[in-house]
Amino acid sequence: MTTEISKLVLMIIAILGLAQAGFLMLLLRHEGKRAFRANRWLMVFAFASCLSFIEDITDVFLTPKWMLIVAPVFMAMTFAFVPSIYLYFREIADRPVSRPIYHFLVLPPVLAATSGMVWILFDQFVPEIIHGTDIDIDIALDQHILLSVLLMSVFVGLYVQLFAYMPKIWKVGLGYLRQAGEQLGADSAALRRWIQEILIGITAIFVIFTVTSVIDLFVEDGTWLTTIVQGSFALVFFRMCHLLASNPALFVQADWTSEDDFHADVPEPAPARNVPPGSSEPAGNNVRGFLYHEDIERIAARLGRVVNETDILFDPLLSMPKLADAIGATPNQLSHVLNQHLGKSFFDFVNEARTREASRLLISEPDRTILDIATSVGFNSKSTFNLAFKKIIGKTPSAYRVEYVKKTNT
Repeated sequence: MTTEISKLVLMIIAILGLAQAGFLMLLLRHEGKRAFRANRWLMVFAFASCLSFIEDITDVFLTPKWMLIVAPVFMAMTFAFVPSIYLYFREIADRPVSRPIYHFLVLPPVLAATSGMVWILFDQFVPEIIHGTDIDIDIALDQHILLSVLLMSVFVGLYVQLFAYMPKIWKVGLGYLRQAGEQLGADSAALRRWIQEILIGITAIFVIFTVTSVIDLFVEDGTWLTTIVQGSFALVFFRMCHLLASNPALFVQADWTSEDDFHADVPEPAPARNVPPGSSEPAGNNVRGFLYHEDIERIAARLGRVVNETDILFDPLLSMPKLADAIGATPNQLSHVLNQHLGKSFFDFVNEARTREASRLLISEPDRTILDIATSVGFNSKSTFNLAFKKIIGKTPSAYRVEYVKKTNT
């Protein structure tokens, strides 16, 4: 009776989790192509979770024969969970992996190993499978050494993957949190909360999965343990959906022209000077050194192109290093040009461009909401937008729009 109740609870959790994972994928997809580069990895994570929930649902309705047939696919996709989260963090931290497919090369061997186990079970337990009888896996392992080796290899591989990736995920995630102050125009509190909750949620699932797997070695029926793991997945998805729904455009990245187009027809850095031996004058491309006049003009020209020809400044994740990389300069060089030659801080430079575009949209598109305009130019919340707009324009966006309407009507 207890087992039946556990299976019923597990199926209910699986159905709710499947709905949440599907809803999360829809939310991520509707954030548009600007966010797709990072969100695609969260979608892979959600898809793998969907398969995990589907496995729990089919466990109630399918016979042992069909469960064995589909088991290799479910098991292989388990190895996609952690790499997808790692790749997601690398993307939002602006440190994308050049060949992400390498992180999923483990899936085919796992699929092959699990298929081998299924083939052995079909070969050794034909009567039980034909009659839909559950197979005693302990007896099967005792009778076939290859089955034991394959099963042990898969589970050891899963734990090796977990313990290898989790420190990497935390390292990238914490590094991104340290840089949150550099995210211009974004609601850094919302960004930090999102990253922290993903880190904590994924780590909680990892710990629960590890602990329950160890406990499962000493109990006869582990259905309730699976229920705990899947319940934690469902809770994490519920929280992620809530955060995404309440913070639109959390990780929407701006569309800008390709790097080849952006750098076309832009003067190259000034050639290196011949510095006499013993001279302390550094070369123009030294990150801490003196910038020659040609270098300053080059950086200023590229900044002008950034403002006039691209929408990179509307990227909520824009940082000093990212903008410097886009214009072919170092962060120190960019900071020097902004502070000493344009008389602006990095924050003010970007917010002025965003506010200028927002003021244009407030007038030219009167039917658009202020929040919609705010997110379209790179702000992640209405309050952040209002503060920046009032600081630069001298009035709130709503007051600015109302004043314009009054002037046109008089």
